[in-house]
Amino acid sequence: MAIRYPLDPAGADAAAVRETLRARQRSLADEIAATRGTSEARGDEVLDQKDEATRREFNEIGDAEVARDVGELREIEAALRRLDEGRYGLCAACDAAIDPRRLQAEPFAVRCAACQTQVERGRRR
Repeated sequence: MAIRYPLDPAGADAAAVRETLRARQRSLADEIAATRGTSEARGDEVLDQKDEATRREFNEIGDAEVARDVGELREIEAALRRLDEGRYGLCAACDAAIDPRRLQAEPFAVRCAACQTQVERGRRR
């Protein structure tokens, strides 16, 4: 049986999606904590300018990773809200159903492939 969108918020399919999203939330929270812990562990132990430059580089990479993870957490939270509202799986731009394969690959997708392509083309200009 094919999944039909939008999902019934109380249905089994919605529960499975909700668990997938929550598992990813937990994973991201763990990654953020680990990255922050690694940055703090490097601390103040700077021996020379090369060490300082290396420390700064690691901290910048860690900050970028945390920013990316926080962004994904926000997307997941929005997907959970759409799921609760009965709008999960519908494109925010055209209101068409998002291809289930796209949602399988990116469960927090907010647009269908066609609308996402238009958004990305607009960003490149």
